[in-house]
Amino acid sequence: MLKTLFSIFTESHNTFEGQEKDENVIVLLRRHPFYILLQVFFSIILFIAPILGALVFAQFILQNNLLGLFLFLYSLWCLIGWQVLFYSITLYTLDVWIVTNKRIIDSNQIGFFNRITSELHLDKIQDVSVRIEGLIPTFFQFGDLEVQTAGTEEKFKFFQIPNPLEVKNKIMSIFELISSSDFWVPSVSVPDSTGLGVGLSSFDPSGVDMIF
Repeated sequence: MLKTLFSIFTESHNTFEGQEKDENVIVLLRRHPFYILLQVFFSIILFIAPILGALVFAQFILQNNLLGLFLFLYSLWCLIGWQVLFYSITLYTLDVWIVTNKRIIDSNQIGFFNRITSELHLDKIQDVSVRIEGLIPTFFQFGDLEVQTAGTEEKFKFFQIPNPLEVKNKIMSIFELISSSDFWVPSVSVPDSTGLGVGLSSFDPSGVDMIF
């Protein structure tokens, strides 16, 4: 039982809840790591700042016997800071966009216990646009991607994803294959725990390597 439990950290079958028969994951995306690393960096600064302040006012703290109070308040500060950091890491991990050979799935985590999942079938796509703004997004190649649907369905938006132009090209390639008459979906095995399988006979597997 323990082996099965811990296998989720070492094995990936590239599946998700609600996956349909003969549906294969082509792209699995999260926000660019820059955002979570930035939050971790600021969290470290917040953890260190009170210690630096205590060193500056060390004489005052010791003379007024405030060391115990400082340690108590610093412990509360660290507890709150850790909760905020853990919350950010949780949202980063659980907020995902999945592109399969049939649909696009947006899984949006709201808080620790609420999740909203939306889906869009690829044959409903009308247009895909990419938006990259600013020096840092341009340098690190991440931005927003918006999928315009035919009809009154809500637009699908990917926020701060890596390589949005490549994702756009993959989505449009799948859409073109779906529109063609010779489209078919064989079963495909995932080569490793980080690679992504492709369920398209004429789709290039070497290009499907984006997973964050």
